[in-house]
Amino acid sequence: MKSCPYCGKQYPDDAGVCAIDGETLVILDANRKTAGGWRSFWGGETPKLPLDEEQKAWIEKSFQWLLNEFSEGYFLKRQTILPEQSFFPDKYQGTEECVVKLVERVCSYMDVDPNLVETEFFFDRDDTASKHRLGGEEKHDGSAGLYFSQTSRETKKKIAINVSQFKNPMSLVATIAHELGHVILLGGGKISRDNKDHEYLTDLITVFFGLGIFTANSAFQFSQWQDHSHQGWRAARLGYMSEEMFAYSLAAYAWMRGETNPKWSSCLAMNVGHYFKQSIKYLDKGGQTSLRQLKNPN
Repeated sequence: MKSCPYCGKQYPDDAGVCAIDGETLVILDANRKTAGGWRSFWGGETPKLPLDEEQKAWIEKSFQWLLNEFSEGYFLKRQTILPEQSFFPDKYQGTEECVVKLVERVCSYMDVDPNLVETEFFFDRDDTASKHRLGGEEKHDGSAGLYFSQTSRETKKKIAINVSQFKNPMSLVATIAHELGHVILLGGGKISRDNKDHEYLTDLITVFFGLGIFTANSAFQFSQWQDHSHQGWRAARLGYMSEEMFAYSLAAYAWMRGETNPKWSSCLAMNVGHYFKQSIKYLDKGGQTSLRQLKNPN
């Protein structure tokens, strides 16, 4: 057997390079389970990260702010929400009524009182988006969702969902989670709209509250389209953080909770999953970080 010295994936003897990392495979030592064992034992190189130092520092600083704001104990009690029926048992038929139920479900996962959230819907071509965009959203045409409130003192918080999201439950949950992040941060008076990073922080809080699988998997979408005479491919970006930033955020989320090989990582899309493996290995192998493990590894 051979193994990738970077990610540890095993291959048959006739394989040459890792399909994930492109690293040259090495023969497994019969006395060790992974080819990287000797490198790690002799203090080999610190694993690479998929993002730059500035992005890494921002994620760690912002994660620490969230921990200070909500408490470490609160963070450790968060449940990691999976794209499985056990977490979303309501039958989904792509109607407004179904989406309202879904908003209520996500509210329960993010500790938001659903009675304080009013949900509206809009199309790309109506004027709802142009009337209620927050600062910075003008850079993202075809907004997936919106949050609008005149002041944090308002009892009812309003969010709006683009009906184009109805056909993709993964992106729909991601959109709802992001807008509820606004309800928590802006509606709760924790940050101001003037904060230049408020959209990125709103992405990050979805990870903090256990819904990062949905927002990470929806960060970049590549899909095929077809009409009566043409077909092609389209790329779309949802949210503000990149796949690499989401991956490191999820790795930090897992590592701080003592999860160095979480089963839920199998739910991540291919690119995000690859970046996540790089990131969790970096943290697990002693890579430099300002964060600390809040729970012993399981």
